[in-house]
Amino acid sequence: MKQLTLIIIILFSINSTIFSQGSSDVESIVDMGNDLIKLKDYNAALEKFNEALNTLPGFSPAIDGKANVYILLEDYKAAGKIIDEGIKKNPDYASFYLTRGKVYFFKDKLEEAIDDFNKAFDLNSQEKDKSLENMIYVNRGATYQKLFENEKALQDFSKAIELNPNNPNVYMYRGFLYYQNNQFNEAIQDFNTVIELDVENHFAYYNRGMTYVKLNDNSKSCQDFHKACELGNTNACKMIVSRCMNFK
Repeated sequence: MKQLTLIIIILFSINSTIFSQGSSDVESIVDMGNDLIKLKDYNAALEKFNEALNTLPGFSPAIDGKANVYILLEDYKAAGKIIDEGIKKNPDYASFYLTRGKVYFFKDKLEEAIDDFNKAFDLNSQEKDKSLENMIYVNRGATYQKLFENEKALQDFSKAIELNPNNPNVYMYRGFLYYQNNQFNEAIQDFNTVIELDVENHFAYYNRGMTYVKLNDNSKSCQDFHKACELGNTNACKMIVSRCMNFK
């Protein structure tokens, strides 16, 4: 039996809090860099963050944005070096610890990642930036998930959902954890929510199909495998061949 697909997508949030000495021009440049990240134009984003730093050296949101681009480019060494330098210049900037925690996550230094996420929480306790708080919960939850500390991961994902109930990826994480804990009805509810928020999410259809397999509901599982296969999920196509030829 194939295992349920776990898609770990560490979510990125660039905190663009502007220091009092920062200019609106630099803020606009950083915002453009963040927009380019969303468009996955990483080289152009790097150019914008470098432009911001040339204008205002040591500007923390630009340093943080640049480090996150290198994470997305999977250059964790460069990202770690940039963020360590940023922490030396501004050790009280909460987003730096979120970003370094992500670097540690991808380097499988999971305990160090947890420590940094906790530090980010502590520093954000005064600012109370809800968007940053949400992203810390998501990333710490994913780290607990990787450590197989499922209850802690569930708590973090649930708190993230309370802060932002419109993020389909967090429901995907939590649904997988429910699946691992044999809480199949709860898993289906979360995969349903993913599909409501992102109707063409083939991972959600595939994962829900695998959950229906556990519930011995072959008709529903095969409907989901057919839909996931149509959307490009190759594992779902294999499941159709192996068990769904009589269901459609």
